Amino acid sequence: MAIRVAIGCHSYLLGEGLKKLFGDEKEIFIIGIFDEGIDVGEIMKLNPDIILADFKIFRAFPEEFRVDNKAKILLIGDNSWLPGMERQISELILRGVYGILTPEANSMVLKKAVRVVYSGELWLDRKIIKNVISHMNPSEKKVNLTKKEREIVSLICNGFRNKEIAQKLDISEQTVKSHCNRIFKKVGVSDRLQLALYTHKIWPNYI
Repeated sequence: MAIRVAIGCHSYLLGEGLKKLFGDEKEIFIIGIFDEGIDVGEIMKLNPDIILADFKIFRAFPEEFRVDNKAKILLIGDNSWLPGMERQISELILRGVYGILTPEANSMVLKKAVRVVYSGELWLDRKIIKNVISHMNPSEKKVNLTKKEREIVSLICNGFRNKEIAQKLDISEQTVKSHCNRIFKKVGVSDRLQLALYTHKIWPNYI
């Protein structure tokens, strides 16, 4: 099944350029291009799996987009961030952002990031996330993790998928999933992205 991607750029022309980058991809299907001002509801009617957009599109994130939407957001970074932009990005992360591409990313990295985000994994750049989490204030609470759970948290924060974690720790993928669920419950988060952000802020030595 093809990955359905909606592209959003402040310039429609740039959106068309991004679409051409996926021209030879049989597993990725561009379902539409949108620019500033479009209603989010119209985008969601297209039933996208991924919304690939630049920061300028979501400078003011629409209220209609809820964290429980199916679509995952992959943001394209640039070098024009203004002071305070990280605070806005942190709000986006809590509302569906699964990945942030750096300005240095090329077409190969872009395609890989789309597949990774579609699979439910994170695509995070440490430099960007460091700036983002500096403006986040997760509640600090005492959380006791086992040695195995700490190992898994560290691997998650370094971008490893469940299958890769299972291979590294010589355990089954199902066991990794069970550990993840227990970790989420202990920490009080709902997914890997929130866990990574919490860990960067509270347990920097884990990464």
